[in-house]
Amino acid sequence: MNQKGWGLKDFMIILGVIFLALIITAAVYRRSFKELFGAKSEPIVESKTTIVEKETYQDLEYKLQRAAERYQNDNYQGDFDSSEVWILKYDLLKEKRYLKNKITDINDRNIECTGYVKFEKKESRINYTPYLKCGDKYQTENYDSKYDE
Repeated sequence: MNQKGWGLKDFMIILGVIFLALIITAAVYRRSFKELFGAKSEPIVESKTTIVEKETYQDLEYKLQRAAERYQNDNYQGDFDSSEVWILKYDLLKEKRYLKNKITDINDRNIECTGYVKFEKKESRINYTPYLKCGDKYQTENYDSKYDE
């Protein structure tokens, strides 16, 4: 070796040796874990099966509630100290496109549901209560039909 230190040739040889050692170590490591856990060389096939959960009336009520929340966020201009009660009807939410699709009965998609959401604000506390009626098959407890009109 001369007084100038390592040259490019020496540096490349050392890098080559380190790289070769890493490749060998990785191959041995991978093979050891295959044998250790008994992995077979068969390819893994992913299942394309999807589970479809049945929609419930509570899901429909939640959709109605979320639409009312979005409507209120866009249109409500009240102050923090006031106490107010609003009734947001299903038809209004559908007309203003806060509901993307009409809400239909979970057992008979030909029956369109009706309903409303009661928006209650007391000081800084806001509460949304959805009420839904789907033909003669389902009606939320305490549903008041005077808001259907």
